[in-house]
Amino acid sequence: MKGLKVSVIIVAAGSGRRFGYERNKLFFPLCGKPVLTHTLQHVFAAACVSEVVIVVAERDRRDIEDMVAGLHPSVPVRFALGGAEREDSVYNGLVAADESADIVMVHDGSRPMAGPEWFDNAVPVMEKANVAVYAIPVKDTVKEREEAGAWGLQRVRTLDRSRLIAVQTPQIFRRQTLLEAHRYAKEHHLTGTDDASLAEAMGEKVVILQGDERNHKVTTMDDVPVLEFYMTGPSEHRVGSGYDVHPLVSGRKLILGGVEIPYEKGLDGHSDADVLVHAVMDALLGAAGLKDIGTYFPDTDAAFKNISSLILLRKVRQILIENSCRVINVDVTLLAQQPKIKPYVAQMTANLADALQIDPSAVCVKATTTEHLGFVGRQEGMAAQAAAMVIKYRN
Repeated sequence: MKGLKVSVIIVAAGSGRRFGYERNKLFFPLCGKPVLTHTLQHVFAAACVSEVVIVVAERDRRDIEDMVAGLHPSVPVRFALGGAEREDSVYNGLVAADESADIVMVHDGSRPMAGPEWFDNAVPVMEKANVAVYAIPVKDTVKEREEAGAWGLQRVRTLDRSRLIAVQTPQIFRRQTLLEAHRYAKEHHLTGTDDASLAEAMGEKVVILQGDERNHKVTTMDDVPVLEFYMTGPSEHRVGSGYDVHPLVSGRKLILGGVEIPYEKGLDGHSDADVLVHAVMDALLGAAGLKDIGTYFPDTDAAFKNISSLILLRKVRQILIENSCRVINVDVTLLAQQPKIKPYVAQMTANLADALQIDPSAVCVKATTTEHLGFVGRQEGMAAQAAAMVIKYRN
């Protein structure tokens, strides 16, 4: 089937609500790169692909355009806006696609393991089919419950497992068939969790292709370690330590853990001198096997003058991502005679967790005095020491 035009629609207009991320889950770092980057790299490498249409939410469009530009695709890339439901998004992508395309493949942006062969191997199948899907056999016993969504005591019916399959993407269609399926669904007020179900509703038979369990979809955080194992095999857990000191001076705000604390003195430094955050930054960089914070944020650079250390911490997180690392947890102890920070610990914890995009339960903030010993005891300054663990992926 040489010479056929193949359009691939990438559905990427979701959100991070169910996934528990601050934004679209497709930006979550998987082995050091966003989920969507993995997906697009495979699609762009497929020999059969003539064009790619990415369906995006307006809020994500600029970032995804930048992502695509960085991948230097050799085929045209179009963009379409997502709709209220998944099928609306796919339809918008279909309308935006080249009308002369022979085949349209619909693929979840959240399936980063479908390599180029998933697209190339499906094209010859379309000589004798209008619809094809990848699927794997269902291994577990599946029961249908009497009350949808309900839990507890109720009647259930066991389905014949030998006839059940779990469908994956890409799903492959003759362009006209997919267009007719969406129009049919709109006319009959039908909805479906995938596009093949719309074609099924109007009587189309479907070719079933052998899928693979590794073509796993990112749905919840629990899917991340599974996919990372598939991509890299066992990874390394690495620990780092950090230590920082700043003097106390008059005329400066006291910022600790991103919280402004009322006190007669503040910490002196080029940035906001948040000693607690600085220790965390150095611990993370150490765990990743990188250089210290002075290398990345020198006190001779005016860009960092009085900057919030939480901004720098977010930059450290990005540096870790670029070096194939993901933060697991941080533990930091402030050494200060005064003031007491207990009322502010919860907010400090939340600030660190937000900057690192980890669960607050993975952040521990503590404080101790030095029993009036040393420069801390004399209230000449404050110090902080931190430990951090990261996962380092083998790329």
